[in-house]
Amino acid sequence: MRGFKPTVVDSGDRWARERARVDGLGERAFIVIGASRAQLDLDLHSLATRTGMAPVQLAIDGNSYVPVLEDLAADERVRGTVLVEYQDGALRSGFPDDRAVEYVKYWRHLRTHGMSLNFESSESALVKVRQAWMRSYADGAGPWMALSMRVMVPNAVPQYLVTLPDRQREANYSVVPMPGFYFQRVMRNAGIEKPPTAPDFASLNQMLSARIDQLQPLDAPDLGGRASHIAALVHRIEERGGAVIFVMFPRSGLVWSADERRFPRSRYWDRFITLTGAHGVHFEDVPALSAFRCPDGSHLDFRDQAAFTNALIDTMASRGWLTRSH
Repeated sequence: MRGFKPTVVDSGDRWARERARVDGLGERAFIVIGASRAQLDLDLHSLATRTGMAPVQLAIDGNSYVPVLEDLAADERVRGTVLVEYQDGALRSGFPDDRAVEYVKYWRHLRTHGMSLNFESSESALVKVRQAWMRSYADGAGPWMALSMRVMVPNAVPQYLVTLPDRQREANYSVVPMPGFYFQRVMRNAGIEKPPTAPDFASLNQMLSARIDQLQPLDAPDLGGRASHIAALVHRIEERGGAVIFVMFPRSGLVWSADERRFPRSRYWDRFITLTGAHGVHFEDVPALSAFRCPDGSHLDFRDQAAFTNALIDTMASRGWLTRSH
């Protein structure tokens, strides 16, 4: 009645369950790793239908793909296709990977030790299930938060994100306050902590644009070493008959301007692809991909997921990287 949809809780347990599927799928696995763009921009149903493979969503919001790629490379049973959401920041020190490391560690523990069937672990598992179900109907919030923010207020906080059981996410940007939501993302990407005082959004856009024009490129002193490490991981997967494809996902407006200033293509993407020799798709190079617009500057609306995914599949297939595509 209030317009809120069921949404599952994205957790280490759910990630580990998806990760467990990979080993049994062999070459049929289509594994997606990266961060929020990989979760929000891709439609897993389209991936399955078009490729004949079984998609597994292993992206982790706000985290580097490197720990997950390391885990996949170390597992001899991983022989499918790995689609990596390329991140410039992953080539620099200090890029977040804490949850990725934690999830991989948890998965490896479960694979080695399994679930201990004693009273303590059983009770803990039941509590997790109960809490997950309660939270799944509260926009990822606990019961009190749901009541205070969703039910007991006349103008409820809009729910724009939904997480599906397969860990795909959908963002409905038609319900968020624009353009304020967009400008928040711009400042986040540009590293602007204090917003400039502006009389209206048009003036704010001009002020932020001027600030972004002054941004300097960020250094990546060990880019060569990191690229070499990633290249070795790619090689291990390819040796087993698998494939790894890096994708620069779309961005728009001042978010893309800020990223271009901080991570110039010639210093990051171009150099990375040259050093690793990996397959790579940059959205700017493909008209069918660059035509998409991100409402918040950084992610696609759920209405564009299927169209974008199909355009990406067409691109990869045309380059001979998806032999099962049809």
